Amino acid sequence: MNLLPRINIAKLLVAALMLAAFPVSPLMAGYSNPSVAADSQDPVYWLDQGGLFATYGNYSKAVEAYKKALALDDANSKAHYDIALAYSELGELEQALSEINRAISLDPEQSRNYYGRAWILLKSGRSAEAKDDFRKAADMGNLDAIAYLEAMRKS
Repeated sequence: MNLLPRINIAKLLVAALMLAAFPVSPLMAGYSNPSVAADSQDPVYWLDQGGLFATYGNYSKAVEAYKKALALDDANSKAHYDIALAYSELGELEQALSEINRAISLDPEQSRNYYGRAWILLKSGRSAEAKDDFRKAADMGNLDAIAYLEAMRKS
């Protein structure tokens, strides 16, 4: 008695041909995971590592990784933004504000920086200032800020 399921080879070949007909998404075509490359001299590697630590709630390790990214490129606004959020999660709100302000000074056209600062200000008990940053981010088209302000308007 054969315990293996019967595989229809023709159907398997048709499925393989159909999958092969779809090109790789242009968004994914140029993607390479920096963790795989393990180039510790690339700030993107450390941003990725910090993101992994932050995803799993290890914010102190995330801060360490973001500091390594900043040591390689102190003008990286994303690294300043990311470390600000990690500091915020650790309750180090003054350090978080310092870092998010640096991100804003480096990239004042990035709405996420104002949105991030709004949340840090809110956690700091500075709701009036936070509201100004939520509005600024919303005016710049930040969908999260728009949704937040809309929810606050309804409540």
